[in-house]
Amino acid sequence: MKNLKVYPCALMLGMLTLGAAHAAEREIYFTDFEDAPTGDDNLAGYDEWNGTPRNRGCHGIDSEAAPGLGKSAFIGYNSPGNSNTSAYVLRPIPHDPLATGEPIIRLVAAIGLNDSDSDSPLGNEPDRNSFFITFFNSDFQTLASLNYNNTEEAFGLWRDDGIDTYDTEEEFIRNEIQLLVAEIDLVSNTWSVDLDGFQIFRDQPFTAKNGVDINLGGTAITWQRGPGNNWGNNWMLFDDWTIYADTSKLAIPKANFEINSIGRSAGGHITIQWKAQPGFLYQVEYSDDMMNWKSDLPDSLIEELVDRETGYTDSTTSQSRVRAYRVKRSAAGQ
Repeated sequence: MKNLKVYPCALMLGMLTLGAAHAAEREIYFTDFEDAPTGDDNLAGYDEWNGTPRNRGCHGIDSEAAPGLGKSAFIGYNSPGNSNTSAYVLRPIPHDPLATGEPIIRLVAAIGLNDSDSDSPLGNEPDRNSFFITFFNSDFQTLASLNYNNTEEAFGLWRDDGIDTYDTEEEFIRNEIQLLVAEIDLVSNTWSVDLDGFQIFRDQPFTAKNGVDINLGGTAITWQRGPGNNWGNNWMLFDDWTIYADTSKLAIPKANFEINSIGRSAGGHITIQWKAQPGFLYQVEYSDDMMNWKSDLPDSLIEELVDRETGYTDSTTSQSRVRAYRVKRSAAGQ
């Protein structure tokens, strides 16, 4: 078993909604790895997961990589050997979008990339590598990947359509667990990715490969070193690996939601303004003591059908009253 670093973030996966569960949403695979035996090399062979190389300790199951997380899977840390340029684990998850009438596939998972240690007495940068979350079809052909590139030369999140790679110009956070949502429309051949509530990209081409079946055969996680690079002891944690099939897309937030302005009229009425997005509900809440929050203001649940600046005026306040406000966003239909 590798030496573990403790992730410093709090686990808040249950609080990150990223849109409501659609009535048509169907879970086709889930694992939290709690039933898996812990240890190096114990992921391959568990619950139809496969992986290579074996017996190198470069993938497996951790008992508690972060406080309160429970068991999770990992890939990385221990070298797969200098003769190998990659190591991978995969899980077949077949889904035919045409036969089921469910064109949307959604991966939701907790992901963390733990950085390499520097053991150089000269303080040189440690060796770092890339980690790919890959979708393949029923013929086990790679369709597309999201690349967590941990190298200094190209650090960040990259989109791979099976032919070319594209810099999303967005980054992940090293040594923290983040909630990944990747949503694929297998019929329109587009996909979107959201990380911890922030949009990474939206409705980009999924696979550029010609003559391949665009369905789901399964998912894979690959650890890869570039030409001339050495293996670093960086590693990727993944947990709560969930695949949904759906008939329609979730409403993924376009940007981090925030209140743009708040003002008081001459009569003491408070007006709050923010940028609203279709597909979401906005509930205005208030508190007169900053402890107990209420949502019973008249007409305080707001929905907009287009992107626009919107707002709410609390006409129940008086000039002398001190009152705090907040706006809670949730997906329409939740």
